[in-house]
Amino acid sequence: MPTASRPPAPPVAPGRLPLIGHALELWRRPLEFLGGLTAYDRIVAAHLGPKPSYVLTSPELVHRVLVTDAASFAKGRSFDKLRPYLGNGLATSQGPLHLRQRRLMQPAFHHRQIAHHVDTMARLATERADSWRPGQVVDVTRQMLELSLSVVTSTLFSTSLDASAAAEIRHALPIVLRGMYTRVLDPTDLWHRLPTPGNRRLADAHARLRRAIDHLIHTGRAGRAGSAGSTGGTDGTGERTDLLSMLLRARDADSGAAMSDRQLHDELITLLVAGTETAAGGLAWLFHELGRHPLVDQRLHRELRDHAALPLSPERLAGLEYTRRVVDEALRVRNPGGITIRRATTDVELGGYRFPRGTEFIFSALVLHRNPRYFPHPLRFDPDRWLPDRPPVPRGAFVPFGAGSHLCIGESFARTEMTTVVAAVAGRWRLAPVPGARVRGVMTSTNRPENLLMTVEPRTDPPGNRPPGP
Repeated sequence: MPTASRPPAPPVAPGRLPLIGHALELWRRPLEFLGGLTAYDRIVAAHLGPKPSYVLTSPELVHRVLVTDAASFAKGRSFDKLRPYLGNGLATSQGPLHLRQRRLMQPAFHHRQIAHHVDTMARLATERADSWRPGQVVDVTRQMLELSLSVVTSTLFSTSLDASAAAEIRHALPIVLRGMYTRVLDPTDLWHRLPTPGNRRLADAHARLRRAIDHLIHTGRAGRAGSAGSTGGTDGTGERTDLLSMLLRARDADSGAAMSDRQLHDELITLLVAGTETAAGGLAWLFHELGRHPLVDQRLHRELRDHAALPLSPERLAGLEYTRRVVDEALRVRNPGGITIRRATTDVELGGYRFPRGTEFIFSALVLHRNPRYFPHPLRFDPDRWLPDRPPVPRGAFVPFGAGSHLCIGESFARTEMTTVVAAVAGRWRLAPVPGARVRGVMTSTNRPENLLMTVEPRTDPPGNRPPGP
């Protein structure tokens, strides 16, 4: 029951409009809107249409929803709107299906398996860095999107991705990503049904993406049947290590059943979406922060010079302590994740208020990560706040990949990719901000920087060429 000092319902966010509620604000500037609500209460009502949802600004309450009381919450309506595009992959499934799929896929994301992909990640990042020239101005967000897409397709489909399928995926995926976000924020659920040019482009791109993935599954099954003559990375037993091959081999521990083609499709498109946008946004923001903080950049480069001689390996990456703290700080202050929605499956009590079954709760990792109660000077880019001797942050205050049973299965993969790319790129180049370029965050399915133009400047002392002496 509410305490005597509390009103019967949480405060309502300012700026509510008739019919659409706060949907326009969430469309125009979602993170600024949600961040501004921390001044009101731990729970604030916001409307995506006529029905209220409730924004959680407290790490304690987020931890309850994601972990402690997770059985009382399901994925919210945003996931229902994503299901036509992502199917029932890990991002949208729940209950027994989610648990089954997670168990089937977990071995493919074990740290021993991810170690097999470091060579691919490093090679692609090095090739990207080699393509730049001193003084060249590059759009870092676009460069990281292209690189992340290359990484995820090469590690997913290393034995079956042909040029035609790669071109289809690279063309269609950005259109589908933008369309999904538009659909999620449509408070009326009517706009996406209209035959607008944008909706037609989305339908065409989605169909092309489905065909490309179905082709890859067919090719992967055929390659598995004739694996004796196949090419691609293998482990010590001769088994191929690309993710598609591992998912094709996966068997349910109870029934012995393999994934159906439909389930494989849903998981692969989910991995494509998550593995491209999130990694690219995180890397782009990281290079933006390095450009804004020369002292951090210099310290990072010293570590890379001393400990990251090429070729990169899992062992060399493990020794990059400062680089890993830079990655953590980038994930905190510029978290690329989007907005998370959870739906109560029973009557619940949160923050002294009671809510009926079906109520939806919203939170943003980025807003939590910038709460000054838990992160002093929250907008300061300070990798040393992650030193082991610093006070730990409360549970729920730092959730760059979620938490609980729905913790992102690709967390270790994403961290390895970010560390590898930073080591390969920042070891050779400094990316300097272009004077006058106004960088701003844009929310599609994730948070990424727009107009991130940076000048490529060569390092005078790249990794592996450390001069003699101390």
